[in-house]
Parts: sequence; structure tokens; C-alpha cells
Amino acid sequence: MIAFLHTSAIHIPKFENLVRTFDAEVEIKHFVNEDILSSALEKGVTDTVNFSNEITKIKALQPKLIICTCSTYGEECDNNAAVERIDQPIAEFLVTNFTKIGLAYTANSTKEVSHNLLVRIAKEKNKEIDLIHCDCSSAWTYYEQNDFNSYSKTIAQTIISFENEVEVVFLAQASMEGAKEYLTSFSKEIYSSPEFGVQKYLKK
Repeated sequence: MIAFLHTSAIHIPKFENLVRTFDAEVEIKHFVNEDILSSALEKGVTDTVNFSNEITKIKALQPKLIICTCSTYGEECDNNAAVERIDQPIAEFLVTNFTKIGLAYTANSTKEVSHNLLVRIAKEKNKEIDLIHCDCSSAWTYYEQNDFNSYSKTIAQTIISFENEVEVVFLAQASMEGAKEYLTSFSKEIYSSPEFGVQKYLKK
């Protein structure tokens, strides 16, 4: 059984469908805890205690794999051997293949965590990278209103302004993937974490 920890129920269909693309039969369970993201946004730090408690509850079901889909909690995953972070595989790919990486984010709680991940991997690979922060936080209010069309459009509008500064764009949060629909004419490659992460971890 594969267990996903989400901070919003909107991610359930996306990850359900992704897993089924690669494995038609594995059991999947989804767990949602919106409070841990709300706490991180409000306080500026992750809620280590509630995150750990959530993982402990999931572990009691003895899943083969636990994947956290919230990039804000990536470093909490690094500190907990029981859980994988969804953005690790795509970050490794980006650092390996690109130098000028546009890091796009909408939740400020994700900015530092994703930045640190890319920098850490670059150090491990002994490679210098240039991170360009694509601050799409003006879109976050639409996410909170469940207006995902406006959310995606606003992200896309911001990313377009960085087209000449980057080699590639990394959508740091799984919720940002819809912006690709509005970037079909964008000349640089755009990557997000869900497909890379699911494919990599299912091969384990």
C-alpha cells in the first residue's frame, strides 16, 4: 500500500491518477491534514509535532511507502526516515541537467525549503547553480478562494516575465501544475514534482 499525505484534498485525484498510470493494482490511501500547512503559513515555521503525529498514524497502517506531497514539509520529510518528499526526484533531475533554474512558488513557506533542497543537491553533485526566484505569491489568494483558474493564470503571468533569465522553470508546489496550460508558448521547459516523484518512488 502507498500512503500519501496531502495538505489539501485537491491533490487526491491527481496523485490517484498518476499512480494508476504506472501501477494499476497497488493499493492507495490518501490522508489530508490542512492544519499543518495553515500553521506553517501563519507562523513561518513547520509544525514538527503535528507532522510527526500524522506520520505515526499513517505508519500504524504499515504502508510500503509514505509520500508527502507538500513541499513546505520537505525538510520534515528529510528528518523522518519513514516518509519520502515528492520533490526530491525532480530536484535531482533539474540540478543534474540545468544551471540557471527558475524556482517558482506561491506559498512563501515553500520558498526557503525548495531553495535549500536545490542548493543541497548541487553541493552533493559538486555543481554550481544559479537560482532565480520566481515569486508567484500574488496568486496565493486565489488558491485560498478555490479559484484555481485564476491561480494558474496568475502564476503563468509571473513566470512569463522570467523567460529570458532562466534555462528551466521548477514549479515548486504540486498545486502549481495547472499553470502549464497557460504557458504553451513559453520557450523554456517547465517541470513540476508529482509525475517525477511518483514514477521514481514506485520503482523502489
